Amino acid sequence: MIGQFFNTILIEPLVNALFFVYGIIPGHDFGLAIIIFTILIRLILWPLASKQLHSQKKMQSLQGDISKIKIKAAGDKQKEQAMLMELYKEKEVNPFSACLPALLQFPILIAMFVVFQKSTGNINDIQAILYGPVKNLPYIQSLINGSVQFDASLFGLINMAKPSYLLAILAGITQFLQVKMITPRKQKTDTKDPQAQMTSFMNYTFPALTVFIAWTLPAALPLYWISTNMVAIFQQWLIMRGEVEEMEEMDVVKVVKKGGTTKSTKKLPKPKVKTKLKKGKK
Repeated sequence: MIGQFFNTILIEPLVNALFFVYGIIPGHDFGLAIIIFTILIRLILWPLASKQLHSQKKMQSLQGDISKIKIKAAGDKQKEQAMLMELYKEKEVNPFSACLPALLQFPILIAMFVVFQKSTGNINDIQAILYGPVKNLPYIQSLINGSVQFDASLFGLINMAKPSYLLAILAGITQFLQVKMITPRKQKTDTKDPQAQMTSFMNYTFPALTVFIAWTLPAALPLYWISTNMVAIFQQWLIMRGEVEEMEEMDVVKVVKKGGTTKSTKKLPKPKVKTKLKKGKK
């Protein structure tokens, strides 16, 4: 019952979306269709990803205060929790707000694994779950009637239905870059902080786990992983750049309210000084 519901709500719509992209793009390259499809999925999930990243950055900015609270509490868990709740209330931070978007994306991630496993199979099995508009696309019709062979490859080089060690390694590398990008600089250098040690451990564990999982799976899955990591890196860059600009604007407003002046970090061009040459006496 639950499996059928999961298929109807997530699996079938995603398979149809993928084959719709595959059926309309020039060249009908299945690997390219996966990349475009992944970008579209990430754009749809942009609000969730943005909210999750903002929440993570807020929690990371409080790590110094949290460490001080743990020292003050001196092992008293009840006192520590009370002080933490007071800190979250003061800073208007919900410690669980970063988890909810991730939990909502988890079923979609599972669905994507099933989608690519189904999509790299026999076209006759896939057509059973294709919607009418997708099935009636000229290229999809050619696949169904056998006039065109289904080529599940990326630019004719990598078979998406078979494991690819190259894509598995690239998936791990892009995963590492994505995680490293949002790691606070303090945690990169502070080796005595348990939180920093845990973060450093996860920074290497997740990418290694990604390679391990992708090593034996159809290449379509690590390709999806690579694509989603690259889009996520770009999204993180946009969000982090926006946060820096917002903080700079807030600093300017604070200084103006206090009646002070702001110091610009930009170097102003030196004024040109005209010098008159004195003519020597003959």
